[in-house]
Amino acid sequence: MNLGSSTAGNIQKLKILIAEDEDASRHLMEASLTNWGHDAMVASDGEQAQAILQKGGIEVCILDWEMPRIDGVNLCRWIQQTLLTPRPYIILLTSRKEPGQIQVGLEAGANDYIVKPFNRSQLRERLSEIPTKIADAQTKETSQQVDRITLKGTVQ
Repeated sequence: MNLGSSTAGNIQKLKILIAEDEDASRHLMEASLTNWGHDAMVASDGEQAQAILQKGGIEVCILDWEMPRIDGVNLCRWIQQTLLTPRPYIILLTSRKEPGQIQVGLEAGANDYIVKPFNRSQLRERLSEIPTKIADAQTKETSQQVDRITLKGTVQ
């Protein structure tokens, strides 16, 4: 995965999809992400988000749980079931805050969870951590692949 490019202040520039049906929230997130140096793409429902994702290149998805056509949780499941490679890092954004609901979102494939109304500084902090999390996951995946190859070679 291309972890974006560096921008001023050591912030990694990321290509981020915002899927949010509430106009005000979507515009606020888009303006914030753009001001922070990220490339923001927007979708007002799950079907639009799915179409954008199929084109590739999205590094991070910020998905509203409750959207028309395809909700955020089902979009997470779709991302996990498709052959999108590399898979984008997924932040589920919702007003649902009960532990059982958070677990549903994470089990569907979300990497992170932010409760609405979102705090802009919290969102910015989470986004700044994503390149490291992605790099760590890639290192772990590469290590597991090497282990499988090594194990396969010793078994034969």
